[in-house]
Amino acid sequence: MTQQDSSRLLRWALRFHPAAYRAEHEAELSAIYVQATQDAGPLGRLREAFDVAGHGLRRRTGLGSDRMAGQVLAQAAPLAVAVAAGGSVANLLWLFAPGNKILPSSSLPGVLVLVNQGLMPLLWLAALAAVWTGRWTVARALVVPATLLRMVDLPLLLAAHPAGTGALHPSGVLHLAVPLLTGAVVLAAPRDLLGSPGARHGAIVGTTALAVLLWAAQLFNVYQPVPLGGPRTTQALWAGVLAVALLLSGRDRLLAAGLAVAVFPGVLQSTVPLLYPLSPVGAVALLLVVLSSAVSLLRAHRRRVRAAPPSAA
Repeated sequence: MTQQDSSRLLRWALRFHPAAYRAEHEAELSAIYVQATQDAGPLGRLREAFDVAGHGLRRRTGLGSDRMAGQVLAQAAPLAVAVAAGGSVANLLWLFAPGNKILPSSSLPGVLVLVNQGLMPLLWLAALAAVWTGRWTVARALVVPATLLRMVDLPLLLAAHPAGTGALHPSGVLHLAVPLLTGAVVLAAPRDLLGSPGARHGAIVGTTALAVLLWAAQLFNVYQPVPLGGPRTTQALWAGVLAVALLLSGRDRLLAAGLAVAVFPGVLQSTVPLLYPLSPVGAVALLLVVLSSAVSLLRAHRRRVRAAPPSAA
């Protein structure tokens, strides 16, 4: 990559910033880019250009490090990786669970399903290890292919065993939305707020254990259903976790708000199938989410009212 190409990359990245912000800070951003890429190769320059573009997008969308939304995303990003890592391991276990009728055949699509299901946990666990050590550039680089593999999981499964997966067709949108949401949380978090991972180790461990527990409960409940609600009762546990996180969240409790964002894709994946047709368990899950969201929004509104300066008489 020539110097001219590098300058073109920088100009492209700067266009993502709001015009007013770009006019005021273009020289500063350019100097930072030049310093960061002084001894970097083509991939390093491309990565820095994407970082500059991402910073611009966060400024446009209000997700900068000076905004509460950006601060919540910074708390949510490592927890989202933990939830996704637990989910990918659970998917692999589910594939080989006793009595599973959609185990792929030896055909090419079936082999691709097995390869895909094997690679996803490896990528997410590697991303989790990178998060644990504070290597966020590596973690984000791993999240992109992991997200893409999760998105093609359903098409591959349908191609491998179409007769046994007909019931999965209505949930196809979820199989695209859930990984996209998880990937967006990780990629949109302000890099300067991610900081040292040491302070987040406890939260990462706890969230990983929680995700594994919830997925394991769903798998166990298929074979030993609890008395109330049938074999899908444990899917509503995700809604319970989201409700508790929302009730505990606040401006001074960003970790709880981050947990709510991190588990939201899992809540969609697990509870939306309970809503159509609406089951009693689905009704309870929906009620929990609606009430906890209402309480959280009401508290946020009251805080804004108290913080607003009194108007001049």
